[in-house]
Amino acid sequence: MTDFVEESFTVISPRYQHKLSCIFHRKHSPYIDNQNREHLIIICHGYMSHKNALFLPQLSRDISESTANQFHSVRFDFHGCGESTGRDLWDYGGYEDEAKDDLRYVVEYLRSSSKKYFIRALIGHSRAGTTVLLYSLYYDDIPIVVNIAGRYRLERGIKERFSKKQLDELEKNGSFIIYTNDNGNFRITKQSIERRKNLDLSQIEKIRQAKVLNIWGDHDNVMPGDEIYLFHEQLKNTKKSEMIIVSDADHCFTGKEQQLINIVQQWIQQSID
Repeated sequence: MTDFVEESFTVISPRYQHKLSCIFHRKHSPYIDNQNREHLIIICHGYMSHKNALFLPQLSRDISESTANQFHSVRFDFHGCGESTGRDLWDYGGYEDEAKDDLRYVVEYLRSSSKKYFIRALIGHSRAGTTVLLYSLYYDDIPIVVNIAGRYRLERGIKERFSKKQLDELEKNGSFIIYTNDNGNFRITKQSIERRKNLDLSQIEKIRQAKVLNIWGDHDNVMPGDEIYLFHEQLKNTKKSEMIIVSDADHCFTGKEQQLINIVQQWIQQSID
């Protein structure tokens, strides 16, 4: 017998009317604080991915250390990804849209749907590691943030990700299409690449209220090793900032999922005062 139930629901973003596909991972024995609120965690997926990718479902199941006093969680698909609508408006450089629109509307929906829920933490992997920190920059209203293998210097990693053929097509036509087996097709434009390059992550130094954990695997061949140090340096003004490097872990923490989850467990159990 499981200690949870998963319920699907949809959030419609007011700005673009995107239908964001969400899963509420509801624990049977939730943690309830002295204000009678049940705590929940929002878990965000990475680049061109979805809410059930990689270690995210396992993280939902094992987010708490004990079988009692557990945290609920919500996983969702950013617009244009997974089962959410909005592929035509998906933007390679649209980190701000994902923070200010998608993630913000999910937060507001959960807060307005029931006063008994308290959003304790945001967790983001890869692209979403950057997105959850941008959310904290803009709103700074969630006490715990976990960045798993996010990118700080967004002008990096572009030429490395795309082939010469794709970049030639970009130069000639202003865009090219990435064809994927599982998640459909994504259009990359010159404008979206420039938008990404121009996003200045140094502004996260303005985050004050969150406790932030940055995690990186030392076998990550997607994010350079200095990214985690850059994040950590810019977050010195937060309530608390820590960085953890996982030995022998790649970008997706393949084979290291439980070690990663154990690290996250310990971080989100801390006091939020």
